Amino acid sequence: MVLKLNLPENILGKEQYAALSTYQKGEYVTNLLKQIVELNPQGVTISQIDKAIKLGHSTIWHHLEKLADSAFCLKMERGDTAVYNFNKVLDELEDCHIQGKFYHYDFDLIENIFGKFVRIQTKQEDQSGNLIVHSGVIIGTTSYDKVVDSIVKIRDVHLNADKNKEFFGDVAKPEPKDSSLDEGKD
Repeated sequence: MVLKLNLPENILGKEQYAALSTYQKGEYVTNLLKQIVELNPQGVTISQIDKAIKLGHSTIWHHLEKLADSAFCLKMERGDTAVYNFNKVLDELEDCHIQGKFYHYDFDLIENIFGKFVRIQTKQEDQSGNLIVHSGVIIGTTSYDKVVDSIVKIRDVHLNADKNKEFFGDVAKPEPKDSSLDEGKD
């Protein structure tokens, strides 16, 4: 059974779309696909969208993959078909956001047809000073504690392990010889 695809009202005609610059076309397609995914909580496929708006399979695939990579939507494989499901923001966890030197890390509590998740998105300023999402990940609330424990372990065991050693450049400093081991060798 194929469900009816809900479409936004603001779809451009062929001539209007053709008149856009390459940059504007990319922005338009991304925003249009965001709306389509949001309007279809049961999920959408590339073929469904292509039949309805005729932008071409590869164009739709490219933009949906970018949306999935940024965790705007969740891509689930069902056999040989990918279904894209909307991630609805329940709470923007602004008090948890981190502003790093090169990236911003934004945290949100989201929900889709599979349940609730914590979404972490990596954002970077573009040339205009706007924050653009580069990547994202969602973590199921049932496995959240395990993920946090793993991150803490990575920090404590793998990242901070070298802080306890002295280094000569890239090579660990050898331990001092125990002179008591050499006493009986003469």
